Amino acid sequence: MTDLSDILRPLPLPGNPEGVHVYCTRRGPEAVIDARYSGFNICDYTGDAPGHIAECRRALCSHFDIPLSDLVLPRQTHSTEVAVTDGTPMNLHGVDGLITSRPRLLIGVSTADCVPVVLADPVGRRIAVVHAGWRGAVGGIVENALARMVSLGSDAGDILVAFGPSICRGCFEVGEEVAVRFPEFCVDRSLPKPHVDLHTFIASHLQDCGVPVQNIAPFDPTLCTRCHPDQFFSARAWGVASGRVATIAYLDGV
Repeated sequence: MTDLSDILRPLPLPGNPEGVHVYCTRRGPEAVIDARYSGFNICDYTGDAPGHIAECRRALCSHFDIPLSDLVLPRQTHSTEVAVTDGTPMNLHGVDGLITSRPRLLIGVSTADCVPVVLADPVGRRIAVVHAGWRGAVGGIVENALARMVSLGSDAGDILVAFGPSICRGCFEVGEEVAVRFPEFCVDRSLPKPHVDLHTFIASHLQDCGVPVQNIAPFDPTLCTRCHPDQFFSARAWGVASGRVATIAYLDGV
């Protein structure tokens, strides 16, 4: 697999700053296990065949003309931990967000309904990619990433935000024990069970932390993973033992 033109899609940030921010559809080579992993999958801890994962990772790095060692992916656990990386090997087990200021270092997170969030500082030349499920969102992982970026020299007013493929409010049905963790303006109670709008929740918290509303790109509902399981891996559609959507970012330059 060398041509990823039908797999990698741009994830625009407000103002279209320099850098590369993409998400991956599931289109690609057939996996060797079953349809739950069929397509493009670089996540190595949800049951896919190692050979298939390796093939997809090699193709991704070849597309960006970087060595495999410059692809940095965490072992996510729905935590609120964020790590800063320059590509030096480190333990990323239990990390759900990455930040880098090193050009041409590819960082990413893997999701299958949870919200991938890209935060970019075009002034300070710094990027972050965060995995925010409902637990991480309530726990403050996106605010943690923003605070870490600010501690490194970024200004919250410069941060640009975009949401990758993830479950929309119309599909995110939850129990009352989850719904009560969210403010009412993020909960739709017009249906038999509550539905939560994770994107609005995350955006409101980022605004509270100083990110201007115009710097946050609205979620594109055509990127709902549950609505489009033919395009994206979705845990609600395919089960937890399935592939994952990769949301990737890196800084252009040398």
